[in-house]
Amino acid sequence: MCAILRLGQPRRCLVSLRDGEGVEHVAEVTAESLYEAGALALQQFRRAEWSREVSLDAGTLRVEVYESTFYNLKVSDLEQWLRRTGGSPRDVATRQKVRTRLGAN
Repeated sequence: MCAILRLGQPRRCLVSLRDGEGVEHVAEVTAESLYEAGALALQQFRRAEWSREVSLDAGTLRVEVYESTFYNLKVSDLEQWLRRTGGSPRDVATRQKVRTRLGAN
């Protein structure tokens, strides 16, 4: 698994996911890392009515950092990262912060 991309200070991100019918869904979030942006957007997508009919786990999130670039993040990689318990103190702290923001301590 690749290392998480840290954006430094919180940055505005557009996160999109294309469903099985080709419709692109977009969430705007503010995050300090690629995985935090993905997790916050995924939380929004899962609350949406359309997501009940789509398997989000097999999807890929497109994360666009304003005034920068974009990244593709597989939902399965994001979920695996959220479940991890070890790593450097910085990685553990970042995961805990994301879990707290998601309400999933």
